[in-house]
Amino acid sequence: MKKTSPLPLNTEIRRATEGRRGKIIWVIHTVCFCIFCFHIGLDLSNHDYQIIPLTAMMLLLIIFSFFMLYRKGKYDYASYTIGLILCVETVSAIFIYRFDDYIPAFLFPLILGIFSLFSWKKGLVFSFIIIAVIGLLLLYCQDDLQSSVFLQNPAAIVNFISVFVIVVVFAFYYETTRIDAYRQLIEVNDKKDLLYNEIQHRVKNNLNIVSSMLAIQAEKEDQKVRDIIKVSKSRIDAMAMVHSMLYVSHDLEKVNAKGFIEKLYRNIQSTLSEHVNIHFKADTLELSLNEVIPIGLIINELLVNSFKYAFKTEENPKIIIVLKRHNDTILLTYFDNGSGYDATMKRNFGLQLVDLNVKQLKGTLKVSFNHGLCYQIAYKRDAHV
Repeated sequence: MKKTSPLPLNTEIRRATEGRRGKIIWVIHTVCFCIFCFHIGLDLSNHDYQIIPLTAMMLLLIIFSFFMLYRKGKYDYASYTIGLILCVETVSAIFIYRFDDYIPAFLFPLILGIFSLFSWKKGLVFSFIIIAVIGLLLLYCQDDLQSSVFLQNPAAIVNFISVFVIVVVFAFYYETTRIDAYRQLIEVNDKKDLLYNEIQHRVKNNLNIVSSMLAIQAEKEDQKVRDIIKVSKSRIDAMAMVHSMLYVSHDLEKVNAKGFIEKLYRNIQSTLSEHVNIHFKADTLELSLNEVIPIGLIINELLVNSFKYAFKTEENPKIIIVLKRHNDTILLTYFDNGSGYDATMKRNFGLQLVDLNVKQLKGTLKVSFNHGLCYQIAYKRDAHV
């Protein structure tokens, strides 16, 4: 059984985490913007102008990162910019205020933010760079150690280091378990897709077997029975075609409507009548199984009906099929320029089957006679997707 190989697991994991990462980056941009605005206002009210210029510059960088990087989908560059802004702001605050007032505690949310922006490897690299820079500042500013309440308190130093280690370990554990959870979900999903695909393949094969059995049986019958069997075979072939397209589709639950209908009418045309001109137009639509099978059976019945009865006296037979989407409504129009039919006569089984499939779609059917026969079918998509 031939099947396209799935994407590498690492690629699937990156794709699965991309949406989550985008939301995190949006939240961090928003939170940083609000906090920096709050601190600028607070420092202005307290007449503390030491760090306002730096904070204002970082605020402008936040705005730049959001509009020029995040909005354009450049998540990597946006992450690096946010990480740099947070590092500069935190380290500068520690340096400006001489390691006092527990400002080093800003490292905790900073490191958690970094681990949420990057993978655990990049998170560790960023964290160690920050610690190294702060260590160098401590060596450079040894005179400030004498006046720092925070650094002269051994209990505070021990608590700070303990909490810092807990934060790093938690961030590392969180990131690795998250990736492992994604990996397990993707593996389970791959198995589910494989099983679903196998079901579609088996259903298609079974329908093809039934179709072949009908074809063999038709050869042993008279012409009237043979025509009946041929119509039944075309219905089964239409359903088999759906499962065949689902089997080769990347989306295991939806079928490309345009490709399916084109294949359907060409198969019927090659079997029943080559001289009929069929004009087909369709919007780009992906239809679910609950939509495409009824639509396929409707078109199959109408085509067979047209080929058999409509063009006995028509010199230039023509069929027009249009499938369009208008908001949440699907519109299917079928027209032939044949002789139409007598509405007072009893409807054959094929037309009754059209009515049943329209009801299955929970749609409406309008039939009109104007230089031929026109069927207009409309239904709401939200009942089927």
